[in-house]
Amino acid sequence: MRTRVTNTSGAAGYLGFVPPHGANLGDGASVVLDGDLRTVLAGGRGRYNRRRELASLDNALAEGVVAVAEVADPSSSSSSASPP
Repeated sequence: MRTRVTNTSGAAGYLGFVPPHGANLGDGASVVLDGDLRTVLAGGRGRYNRRRELASLDNALAEGVVAVAEVADPSSSSSSASPP
């Protein structure tokens, strides 16, 4: 599974919750990340739990600044993955 994060704010901006160190995205631009974004942030991937990043993601979603969608991983052999 992969996660697509799209900037829907209407302007370019910095999204600090995008692993590993944030991302500058133009309006309408997106980035595709390996794995589920919430799981990656909650797990911390070798560092402390990223509570601030999770809160920032929740705020951005509530304000309509970003859109987050699951993307099927074509290299995955999982039967739950749907075709692109």
